[in-house]
Amino acid sequence: MAKPTAGRAQQLPADSVRQIQQVQQLPTVRIQAGLPSRYAVGSRTLTLDSVALAQYRSGTVADVLSARTPLYIKNYGPGQLSSISIRGTSARHTAVLWNGLNISLPSLGESDFALLPNSGATQVQVQHGPASALYGSSAIGGTVLLSSPARWNTGPRASVQTELGSFGLQANSLEGGFSNARVAVRTSASQRSAQNDFPFEVREASGMVRHRQENSAFRQWSLAQDVQLRTGQHSEWQAAAWLTDADRQIQPSMGSANTHARQRDQSRRLLAGYHHVAARHETGVRVAWFEDVLNYRSDDVTSNSRVQTTQAQADHTFTFRPNASLRVGAEAQHFSGRVDGYQQSIDENRYAGFVLLRYDPRPTLHLTANLRQALLPGRRAPLTPTLGAKWQFWQTTTQMLSVKANASRSYRAPTLNERFWPTGDPNLAPESGLGYEGGLTHEWKPQEGLALQSELTGYHQLVDNWVQWLPDRLGRYTPKNLRQVRAQGVEAGTHLRWTHLRYQLRAGVEYAYTQSRKVRGYNDDPDPVNQQLAYVPLHAAAFSTDHSWRRWVLSTVLTYTGTRFIDATGSNKLPGYTLLNATVGHTVRVTPAWSATVLVQGFNLTNLVYQSYEYRAMPLRSGSVSLRVNWH
Repeated sequence: MAKPTAGRAQQLPADSVRQIQQVQQLPTVRIQAGLPSRYAVGSRTLTLDSVALAQYRSGTVADVLSARTPLYIKNYGPGQLSSISIRGTSARHTAVLWNGLNISLPSLGESDFALLPNSGATQVQVQHGPASALYGSSAIGGTVLLSSPARWNTGPRASVQTELGSFGLQANSLEGGFSNARVAVRTSASQRSAQNDFPFEVREASGMVRHRQENSAFRQWSLAQDVQLRTGQHSEWQAAAWLTDADRQIQPSMGSANTHARQRDQSRRLLAGYHHVAARHETGVRVAWFEDVLNYRSDDVTSNSRVQTTQAQADHTFTFRPNASLRVGAEAQHFSGRVDGYQQSIDENRYAGFVLLRYDPRPTLHLTANLRQALLPGRRAPLTPTLGAKWQFWQTTTQMLSVKANASRSYRAPTLNERFWPTGDPNLAPESGLGYEGGLTHEWKPQEGLALQSELTGYHQLVDNWVQWLPDRLGRYTPKNLRQVRAQGVEAGTHLRWTHLRYQLRAGVEYAYTQSRKVRGYNDDPDPVNQQLAYVPLHAAAFSTDHSWRRWVLSTVLTYTGTRFIDATGSNKLPGYTLLNATVGHTVRVTPAWSATVLVQGFNLTNLVYQSYEYRAMPLRSGSVSLRVNWH
């Protein structure tokens, strides 16, 4: 928006001039610590707001990402393993951070998003593309950021919700908190379970035959605690804990024997941090301890795993000018693994140092230059620089158009399984990626209450030393640095917000065209060159609307997932599918402080028969009803 000139100010009434002067004389405020995303200029970032998260409060991060983004979540069934693919890479190429610290399972090198309840965080962000200079190992395809930023001066508040749904679904959640100018506390607990004995249809010689799913029940609970304390105008302390526990029966493939497989996943995450912010300097220190337990058993196999991770981070930011800052820091990780299948217990250390530079030569031009070097045991990780730029080159009173660009190198350290499994290779080289992206962002606000934001991004990325598990001469699978993979594509998104009297509309559409292929391999790599990788849809899209009128809400979500090959040959594939979900709710205000909301949700409303992963049944039409009571 254009600012008033001095001449215009002189023409204003005297009372208006005094009001402007009073607004400009702001009281002393507390300086906020700068987030790492400040140094991610030129990258595409999606933020899921409270409106989207509220409808999946008793669900998982997998539920909200699959519904509100075009990201492909490979789902083995409701409550089952849910792995992510960003820009045509695998789940091992996505870093998942909780309050700035990587929580991916060190043994597998990835996160199961079905084990991450939404109650553990109040904000979910997805940064697309390489970001190893900011977030370290695995940030090749993208990064998922889970956090719970403090809400200051809100006073006491509480909310409780209970939900019943199809196939024995029961879910309960409780969240409470308090904050003033110095203390912010949030406690959140959730529990969900389901029998998942849903009917599904299979095409047989006689036609479509209906079966009922067996061995697919699950039970899951989560407890999250966040505390932030301000001591003076410049210092802030933080403590957080996130405990999760899931006991799942492993859904068998359609047509296969039931081996009564079952898996127990437990995670304990503890974090403490301190920030000191002065006029030109900022210092941050964080330490964390994680423990991940994964125990699997079936009629034939029993496997137990326990991995403990200790992490420490420290950084210092120098602000040379209001438009220039430099952050230097280091981090250390210690892994202690006790895994059935390893020949011995594993203890190892990893280190990294980084430098982040942000410079805004003009109010409309933002530049970043970042650098990270990791030290890995027994191997050398590549140096990972990042350059980013964003230029707002056109602006009127109602519109703004910007161009952005980013170039980055990234890496992924081999997982513990890839190195220490009996058939693993301790000499595996780290994977290395080189990516470029560029695009346009457009903002249009023709009037008060109406805003439209659009973004178009194109990208190109090469990943070298891509690790693939392949059978050896004895039929044993072993990991090898076998290939170079090229991922390229286009991402587009538009989001509309409109308010008219007591009606509010939020609508968004996201589309992704993703081409991911092996472009170079070696003689012992049987997969063909220039073939779209398995389980990477070429086209994906998501369209959502959120309507609010008086005390009613109505939301619709329409997602499309394109055809996916299920192997490297390109001869077998799963058809694309379109899912329609909807939510309707009504809030009753009992007193000024108390309110109750009833939500009715429907899933797969078109009763579509589909598969996200080969031979894994998905439920037909289903629904749930919930009651939420809020106090503030």
